[in-house]
Amino acid sequence: PAVTILNITSEMFKFEVPSLMVGTLDSLMTLSDDLGKTDQIVESIVRKIEKTAVELSGKKGTDLTVGGVPAPRYIQQFAWDYAKYPNRRPLKELVVLIAGGVQAIDEELKQLGQSYADKQAALQDAKRKKGGNLMVADLNDVLTSDDMSKVEVHDTEYLKTVMIAIPKAVKPQFEANIVNLGKDIAGYGGKREENNIYLIIVSVLPRFLYKN
Repeated sequence: PAVTILNITSEMFKFEVPSLMVGTLDSLMTLSDDLGKTDQIVESIVRKIEKTAVELSGKKGTDLTVGGVPAPRYIQQFAWDYAKYPNRRPLKELVVLIAGGVQAIDEELKQLGQSYADKQAALQDAKRKKGGNLMVADLNDVLTSDDMSKVEVHDTEYLKTVMIAIPKAVKPQFEANIVNLGKDIAGYGGKREENNIYLIIVSVLPRFLYKN
């Protein structure tokens, strides 16, 4: 029968591993169990980083880097970090150092995730207030200097100016009832309507605020 020989070539890279302190057989057997657990922890944290990157970027296949270097090239050009992991230290200590470094990365990821979530919440709240009606909006963002120039604002121990936002549907009832406040009301007006919400400016005696 005819024999077909495939000419398959591949690129190879030398993976540099330093000379490490081996120790005793018993210590190696014990270390073998520790390495298995550490490997699972490292794997789970790497997958968590990968998942977070995909969620933030909004697309799959996000290219992650190691120290700014693409993962394949990092492996191809791998070099042992003797400063972080001295090769003359016992293997058990090196495993502890590696595990501690990975746990620190996991903790940093959690903090960054929480910070990102807080900023997203603040952004959504700002958008809600900006796009919301006068009952939820920040009046500093709503009222312009031109608006305020038409209003006499009081902030003394004798007179206070307050701004009240009410739905258009209850405006007649509000105006009918506000007269019942009698001598506690010193000024009333400055109405502004926006999205069926009225902003009414009222100047009152301080005692009205304190008793209500």
